[in-house]
Amino acid sequence: MGLSPKEMETAIINNLPAKTGKSINEWFNVLLKENLASNKEMKACLKEKHQVGHFQAQTIVKMYLEQ
Repeated sequence: MGLSPKEMETAIINNLPAKTGKSINEWFNVLLKENLASNKEMKACLKEKHQVGHFQAQTIVKMYLEQ
């Protein structure tokens, strides 16, 4: 059986340092410094400027906006 959505989100967060070189909190700092207005801009920045994968970017932005 596959992972639940919450388990998948947790796995993405836990794997960020190995996959991207930055923890979730370090990505929050990147977004804070970028000072972008919309979640669409944030995801695009992470994907285009920082070469983060789609689901990683989506998870980072979701968690950033929930904090």
